[in-house]
This record gives sequence, C-alpha cells and structure tokens, in this order.
Amino acid sequence: MTTTDSDASGSTAMEEAITSTDPVTLAKVWAMGGMTAVLAGLVAGLLVSLERLDLEGAGIFGSGDELFQFWSAHRVALVLLGVLPMLIALGTTIVPRQCGANTLLFPRAAALACWTWLIGAGMTVVGFLVDGGLGTPDGGGQRQATALTLMGILLVVGGLMVAIMCILSTIFSGRAAGMGLGDIPYLSWTTLVAGTIWLGMLPVLAANAVLAYVDLRGRPAIRFGAEDAIWEQLSWVFTHPAIYLLALPVLGIALDAISSATGSEPANRGVLLIATAAFGFLSFGAYAQSFFDTPGTPIMEEAIYVLAAFAIVPVALVVLGGVLDLLRRGGSGLGPRPPASVVLSVIAVLLTVAGTVLGALRVVAPWDLLETSVTGAHFTLIVGAAIIGAVAGLNHWGQELLGSPGSPGMILLGGLAASLGVVLIGAADAVSGFLGQADFTGVDLATAGYPGSATAALNSISTLGAVAFLVAGLIWAVAGVKHLAAEPGGTG
Repeated sequence: MTTTDSDASGSTAMEEAITSTDPVTLAKVWAMGGMTAVLAGLVAGLLVSLERLDLEGAGIFGSGDELFQFWSAHRVALVLLGVLPMLIALGTTIVPRQCGANTLLFPRAAALACWTWLIGAGMTVVGFLVDGGLGTPDGGGQRQATALTLMGILLVVGGLMVAIMCILSTIFSGRAAGMGLGDIPYLSWTTLVAGTIWLGMLPVLAANAVLAYVDLRGRPAIRFGAEDAIWEQLSWVFTHPAIYLLALPVLGIALDAISSATGSEPANRGVLLIATAAFGFLSFGAYAQSFFDTPGTPIMEEAIYVLAAFAIVPVALVVLGGVLDLLRRGGSGLGPRPPASVVLSVIAVLLTVAGTVLGALRVVAPWDLLETSVTGAHFTLIVGAAIIGAVAGLNHWGQELLGSPGSPGMILLGGLAASLGVVLIGAADAVSGFLGQADFTGVDLATAGYPGSATAALNSISTLGAVAFLVAGLIWAVAGVKHLAAEPGGTG
C-alpha cells in the first residue's frame, strides 16, 4: 500500500513541504532546484567566457586554479544539479499519469531522494564557493572544501538514483492493467530507457567520487585524491557518450508535445521506440574514463568510442524524421502560432542532432580535437538542447504540475534567447577548437593553445552567446515565479 500526504492540519507551509510525499510537491522542488542550478551554472559559464576574452593573464579570477573551479562548476551545475532534476520533476509527476498509475510508487523514498539531492546540491555549491570544487591543476584549492564537494556529489548521486528507481518502479509495476511497455507514451518510454542507463552509470560516478574522497583524506593523497587528478576521474559524465543521455527524454517530450498539439500519432511508432532505445544504449559512457587508460591504448581512440560517436548520428536522424513526419501530417492543426512547447521541443531536437554530428567530428583522429574547445561546444549543444527541451516539457505539462497554464509567451521568448546563445557558443567554440584552442583555456596564451587573433574574435562571439543564454535563464526564472504565484486555473 502506498501513501501520499497525511493530514497536515496545523502545520506551516514549510513543514508541509518538507514532510510531503505528494508527487506534485516533490516535482516543484526538483524543478525549482534544477532551474536555480541552471542559472548558477550559466553565471559561472559567463564569468569563464569573460575571462577567456583576455588570455594574457587572470583578470576576473585570481589564478588559473580559481578559473578551473568555476569552469568545472559550470558543468557540474548544469548536469547533476540542473538538467537531471528538471527531468526528474517530469518523471515524478507526469510519467505515473501517463502510465495510468494512481501515484508514484514508494512516495516516502521519493521524498527522501528529493531532500537528499537538495542537501547534496547545497554542499556541492558551498564546496565550490569556499575554494574547493573538484580539485585544481596546481593544487591550490582547500583540501577540506574539496572533500566537502565530493561528499555533496555523493549525496546528489544517491538522491538521483533513488528518485530514478521510484520512477522506474512505477513504470514497471504501476502501469494500468493491459498497458504494455510498448504502449506507454514517449516521455515515459524515453525516461525508462534513460533511467535504466543512468542506474548503470551513476554508481560508477559514485565509486569514482569515493576513491577520490578516501585518498584525498589521506596524508598525502596517493593518486585518486590528488587535486590535479580528481576532475579527470569524473569528467567522463560530462562528455561523449554519457552526455547524450540528458537529451534522450527530450526526444520523448518532443514526440508527445507535437502529438498532443497536432492530434496525430507517428506512423512508425515501433521504429521510434527502437531508435530511442538505441540512442540510450549508445549513451552508456561509464567505460570512457581516460584516467584509467592503459599505456599506449587511450580509450578515446578505441573502436567502441569512435563507433558510438558515429552510430548515434543516424539514430538521432531517425528520431528527427519522426518529429518532422508528425509536423507534416498534423501541421494544419498547429495554426499560425504553434504552442511554445512545440517550438522549443523541435529546436531541442535539432540541437541534439547538431550535437551528435559535432560529436562524431570530434573523434576523427587526424584532427586531434579531443582536448580542444570542440569538446566544450559539444557539451553546450547537447546540454543546451536538454535545458530547452526540459523547459518545453515543464511548459507543456504545466497545467498538470501547477494547475495553471503559466506564461507561454515568456517561455517562448526565453527559449529563443537560449537557442541563440547555444548556437553562438557552439559555433564559435567549435571553430576555435579546429584552430587549436584548448577546452580548458587557463589564464595565459600557453595553456590556452592560443593559435592567433582569430580565436579572440570567436571568443567574443561565444561570450555574447553566454550572455544570451543567461538572459534566457532569467526570463524563465521570472516566468516560473509567476507560474508558482498564479492561482490554480489562472493564466499566470
């Protein structure tokens, strides 16, 4: 027997929120926490971009170590603290309804997961802010603060894993009678695939963090906890192929949102289910850890790594074909002004396809792009697609989440600004990477791999993109506050 909220008469709003097992309440915490982390990550990314405008020395940050802390915080905030929680918000409340379940299974475990993640996220942020983070190239960080960051990430990973297990249990065991796994809507299907792969990867990430933490607490660190080695052990989750998994639920959001708006269904549902499952399988990235490379055989040059990078491109194109087919057959039902969720979800799919193409180019050995800013451009395209798609999903199901339709005009405006920012950052950093600029640019010409003045102009374009992306985040934040403040059934 599962339960939701007990009688909380006499309790304050804060007490009700903290003790609640209501999926909608938990989804609000996940969504608001995730969007706050996205904003923090975008601020960190803008500061790093501004520093990169002048590589003659540290202008904004005091040293290369400080720059590295913000550079790595940008990626941690967007992935583990931002996009994943936003997707879990949808999985917590929308997926059970799509599957015909009465509620999310194991609601108390889901509540524990939510607050564990939130506490871990707070510890992680504090660890970065007090000169910790995930180590520094020159060992200039604070050991205790770095340990705090690692402990925060462990809590974050634990919360995410428990939340995913609750969602997957609901899909497997809480479905309506007679509904097979092949019958569930696309968001639920892609959440099932992505969640299964995440449950295979997150324990590996936790193990990496434990190794680093235990060694870091020694005197002195032997290998895993050395400050210049911690990031390399965790960086695999922020690049190909693991990063693609963030975009998988976005593909499901797009298919469901367009189907709902057009009133049509894809003609090739079976093909799309197989394609999205293959997309998830190709996204398993726990093996791609350069820190454990065998001498002479780097994992990023092995066949499995290169093959996955190229194989995921046609798979993404198949999903794009399904989206375009839906628009072709049901486009007349959209009218002259398509819903914001449809526009943004289509943009997210296009950015995902562009990201897979750039990911394939990145692994071409003769171009030697793995350590260049092409890796950063690839991250921006995929994570940007995931953020835009997640916002599209929150807008599409906003009525069910919060009881009011929200502000679709502001959501669309923010989405267009975010799309502009992602394109500017991705294009500029990709070209800079082909010119030789390093992924982590340091604070001087030598560590940046600086090839000449052409990169300076491209860095300016990338900074403009970072500004546009941050503006989009602020617009979404205002829209979210208005949505939360709106009366149920109102217009927000």
